[in-house]
Amino acid sequence: MIKHLLKVFSFLAFFIFACKLQAQDKKIVAGLLLTWVDDPTSTMVIDVHTLGDYQGKNTLNYKLATEKKWNEFQGESFAFPFSTKKINRFYLKNLTAAGNYEFTFGSDKTVYRFRTMPLNTKKGITFITGGDTMHEKAHMDRTNKAALALNPDFIVLGGDLAYANGLEKNLGRWEQWFQSVQETLIDKDNRIIPIVAGIGNHEVVDGTYKKHPDFKDTNEWRKKIAPYFYTFFAFPGLRGYNVLDFKNYLSLVALDTDHSNPIKGEQTQWLAQTLATRNKKVDFIFPFYHVPAYPSNRAFSASNSKEIRENFVPLFEKNGVKVAFENHDHTYKRTYPIFENKIDETGKGIVYMGDGAWGVNTRPITKKEWYLKEAQSIRHFIAVTLKNNQALFRMINENGVQFDSYQYKK
Repeated sequence: MIKHLLKVFSFLAFFIFACKLQAQDKKIVAGLLLTWVDDPTSTMVIDVHTLGDYQGKNTLNYKLATEKKWNEFQGESFAFPFSTKKINRFYLKNLTAAGNYEFTFGSDKTVYRFRTMPLNTKKGITFITGGDTMHEKAHMDRTNKAALALNPDFIVLGGDLAYANGLEKNLGRWEQWFQSVQETLIDKDNRIIPIVAGIGNHEVVDGTYKKHPDFKDTNEWRKKIAPYFYTFFAFPGLRGYNVLDFKNYLSLVALDTDHSNPIKGEQTQWLAQTLATRNKKVDFIFPFYHVPAYPSNRAFSASNSKEIRENFVPLFEKNGVKVAFENHDHTYKRTYPIFENKIDETGKGIVYMGDGAWGVNTRPITKKEWYLKEAQSIRHFIAVTLKNNQALFRMINENGVQFDSYQYKK
C-alpha cells in the first residue's frame, strides 16, 4: 500500500514539474508585424499577436541597442478576426533616426530588434517590393528568404497577401502567412523587417465593393468586407489609400484599385492633391497598387486597367513620377517609359514594373503588348536602392538570382 502511494505521489510530482516546464516554455508571441503610419525616421508600429489564454502584461520594453535603460510602453489590444487571439499594438514615437533598437514583450525574454530609417540617402537605403505573396507557404518562404538575404530596410507589398478573401473559413491562411513572416523575415540577429502593405482583390469578400449591393462608402463597411486587412495593417489604415513620407527623399503612395474604394472620385481627388504637394519637393515618389494599368497577362482593355490609365496615370505624369509598382498578373514585367499612352524615352515617360509573383503560381505572358520591354513567368521581387539622386532596381528571382535591372537619376 505504502509503495503504491509513493508511486502515485512520485507520478503526481513529475506531472506537476512537467506542467511547470511546459508553462515556462509556452510560446507567448504568436505573430509579429512591424510597419509605420508616420515618419519612419522617428517612429515604429509594432504588432505582437498573442494566444487567447495569454494573461500577461500588454507592455513593450524597448531601448536603443547602445543604452542600458529600458523604456516601458503600454499598448492597445484588440481582437484577431474570427479568432481568440489578440493583437497588441504599440505606436513608438520620438525615436532616433537610423537607430538600432531592441524590444521585448510582456514576460517573454526574447530580444527582438528593429532599425529606424535615416534622414537622407547619402549612405543609401534599400527596400524590396512585390505582391501576390502566398498561394503556397513554401513559395512565400523561399522568396522571403531571398529577400532577407539582401538585408533590406523594409518591404512593400502590393496586395493579394494570404488569399483569404476576407472569409472566416480562410483564417488558417492568414495564420500561415504570419508564420512565414516570423520564420523567414527575421534575421539571425532577430532584426524584424518592417512591411508596408496595400490592398488587393483577395483581401476583400468577393474581390470588390461593387459586388456588394448594400455597400456604403464608410470605414465601417470597408472593414466589414476586408476584416483581416484593416485589422492587421496599421498602414494604410481605414479608407485604404494613403501616403508614407520618408522626410524629403521618398514618398510611397498606396492606392486602392477598386477593391474597397472606387478608383474614380474621392480617391483620385486625394491623389491629385497628394502628388501636387510632393512634386519637385520629394526626391522619389513611388505609387504602388494592385491591378496594373499596363497588364502583362490580362487584357489591356480590362475595365479596371482602363480606369487607372484614365484617372491615376495622368496625375503620375503631371507630378514627376518615374516608376510605378503594379501587381495582380502573377508574372514579371517592366514596360518601356510611357507618356500619354505612348513609348517616350525623352525623360517624361514612366516605367511600370512588377506584376505580382512573390509566392504564387505564375501565369503565362499571354500577349507581347507594345509597351512590354521585359516580361517573364517567374516568381520574383524588386530590390530598390536609393542613393543620393540615383534609383537602382534589381529584379531577383525566388532563388536569389538577379535577372533584370533598371536605373534612373532624378
